[in-house]
Amino acid sequence: MELQKGDHVTLEVTHHSKFTYSEPVSLSQNELRMSPVETGLQRVLQHEIRLSPQVPLSSHRDHFGNLVQRFNILEPHDSLEITALSVVETTNAISCGPESKPDPRPYDQRWTEYLCWSPGVPYLAEYDSVPLGREIDMGMDEDEFAKTLYEMARYFFRTFRYDPDVTHVHSSPKELFQHGGGVCQDMAHAMIGVLRKAGVPARYASGYIFEPGKGEIGEHLRGASATHAWVQAWHEGHGWMGIDPTNDKLVDWQFVRTAFGRDYFDTQPLKGVFAGLAEQELEVSVNVRIVEGLQQ
Repeated sequence: MELQKGDHVTLEVTHHSKFTYSEPVSLSQNELRMSPVETGLQRVLQHEIRLSPQVPLSSHRDHFGNLVQRFNILEPHDSLEITALSVVETTNAISCGPESKPDPRPYDQRWTEYLCWSPGVPYLAEYDSVPLGREIDMGMDEDEFAKTLYEMARYFFRTFRYDPDVTHVHSSPKELFQHGGGVCQDMAHAMIGVLRKAGVPARYASGYIFEPGKGEIGEHLRGASATHAWVQAWHEGHGWMGIDPTNDKLVDWQFVRTAFGRDYFDTQPLKGVFAGLAEQELEVSVNVRIVEGLQQ
């Protein structure tokens, strides 16, 4: 079955994380960004967070509008399990418009923070090595901008290999250029750097992607076994456009967004601390499946 523009698909996302400690720990403080957000392209139908040990959750919106949930575990515990369950209706489209209230200011004033260097996207001379970085321009019309953005993502896809063994979560995008490979975080950070250097507002998006099984609709994608990262670029005609350099693909119904920000460090799905000298092991599983087929 082929999807048409504007068709909807309902996806169920299960994200399970389990920490096991070598000895009991206490005073654990944690912050989650695992909740899908409402946008012009996705609608949250159900969402819940399950914790073990069971403790109360509090929530707030961060500076970017992401839903942040926090919890503390004061008693000693030798493991921690977090399960995020979501059902989201996504849309087969590549842009959802401005996604913000009307603002008469020029784009470079509205989106200043997405034009500046940030902890995960520092200035690098290597950005100049990407040919399309010298071509993309905010004066382009909608079609030309989208075409150039897609070609830039294709350059990253074809030039850099997907390799989880050469970088880590704190790597600079410089390491992607040095090693010739990396993961979705590295490719997103590097492409954001190229766009910002060209004067195009660009931000980091985090979430999940659907990997189809045999006989299911959708393209086969890299990075579906964990949280995924992609790029959103601003154009006055399109609004925010999602592009995935890891998969050579414009963002569509296969993507579920949970957070966005300047870079990874604004969107971390989970971060926390605990009191104690224990070593920890982490097991993570992500499953995304279609629970309803095509909806007109």
